[in-house]
Amino acid sequence: MKPAPSQAVSKEDLGPLREQIDKLDQELVKIFNERSHVANKIGHVKQQLGLPVYDPAREKEVLENVIRANPGPLPPDAIQRLFERVIDETRSLERQKYQRRTKQ
Repeated sequence: MKPAPSQAVSKEDLGPLREQIDKLDQELVKIFNERSHVANKIGHVKQQLGLPVYDPAREKEVLENVIRANPGPLPPDAIQRLFERVIDETRSLERQKYQRRTKQ
């Protein structure tokens, strides 16, 4: 049995694919900001309760959850690195808010 012939492609195929990537990127920005907003609410609750910003057990749980939810094609270690960065940036934002409030 012969493999299926390759579908011919051209540079014109890039445009729609790039538009799709641009739309997905915009959705990701929205989702990242929504996630940060919720994380800031968590930071506020932590501040009120006197809890630290960094919670290693919770971070481990978040990473395990996203790795388990990953259908691919990104490998688990790539998902982990991406979410470690998202968590790091969110934690940085929380710390900035804590510092600003404690200095006032």
